[in-house]
Amino acid sequence: MYDPDCVATFEEVHFAEGRFRKAYKGHWTTPEKNGQKCVIKRMKSGCVWAASGWDSTLKVYNRAGKIAKQFNQSHYPICFTSIGKYVVENSYPTEYVVAEDYLEGEFIKWCNNYGYISPKAKSEHITMPAFVHWSWLHTRGQEMVCDLQGTRDRSGYHLTDPVILSLDNTYGETDMGIEGMAMFFMNHECNDICKGWRRPRWESFIGKIPRETLAACQLMQSEVNNATSYRFEMKFPPATKDIVKRVFLQIAQAQ
Repeated sequence: MYDPDCVATFEEVHFAEGRFRKAYKGHWTTPEKNGQKCVIKRMKSGCVWAASGWDSTLKVYNRAGKIAKQFNQSHYPICFTSIGKYVVENSYPTEYVVAEDYLEGEFIKWCNNYGYISPKAKSEHITMPAFVHWSWLHTRGQEMVCDLQGTRDRSGYHLTDPVILSLDNTYGETDMGIEGMAMFFMNHECNDICKGWRRPRWESFIGKIPRETLAACQLMQSEVNNATSYRFEMKFPPATKDIVKRVFLQIAQAQ
């Protein structure tokens, strides 16, 4: 029997998980999408009891979608799934989850939020790292859309679970800030789409930041480049962070 208050049903056991969330297969029950596949997401750290608990996630999806629309005006189409916040029926206290359409096709991880860029992103899917690079330039060095994953078909790329890096770390626990931006550019080799675009290069920092910090970054580059693991994270000392931010902004905002 149709329940007007129910928008989707989902399985009890998750089928996939990331660093912070678990994903559950489900089906929409609304008149518009009845029977179509969807994905329900819960936090790995525990249930979200506050209505505001998913605000950061919704903010990231919304912002990433707007940036992608600007990119699409002159490049291969990219779109992020639409996501909504819902209440789990009969939960007490009230549990909040998010749901989005299920992406059909081969699911691919092209990059993460800390410098990893997959072999496919460097060869047959060069639009992905180019979009990350472009998002940094488009926002004048303030933000970077990354952690790109999803599917591709003839109409373009269909992505989910984006991350936005920002200079002031305003996008939640996945926002790795200037360190994440720096690690991306350490591993990114400009391709036919983005060659010639402005970008920071580590030669610019020789003599400006401590040699041991630069050496640590270069060592981490080789580690991150071969795995999606987060065990290699590091934070710049405050003085170094200020220098890196300043140089990055000068390059991104150059006329």
